[in-house]
Amino acid sequence: MASALRAGSSRDRAARLALLDAFTAGAGLGYLAHQYREVLVANPATIGLVLLFTVALALLIASAVRGLRRAASRVDAIFAEELRKKPSPRPR
Repeated sequence: MASALRAGSSRDRAARLALLDAFTAGAGLGYLAHQYREVLVANPATIGLVLLFTVALALLIASAVRGLRRAASRVDAIFAEELRKKPSPRPR
């Protein structure tokens, strides 16, 4: 039974950990927002800029990850093609 629990793919595990991280970050931000409510209400422009930069950073990271995955798949295709061209080890 324990092996059945471990049989999940690494992508599922990564997704669960990402959700746990997002929940933890949200809980932490909620706590800070509750503690510093007056400061947040007094500075809406600063909060808007921080949110804007956060969204821009998230889009930049997503774009970088997409580009790196695309490059990795190209490198894998090149390696696969080169390995197919490998000469036979048998002498002729």
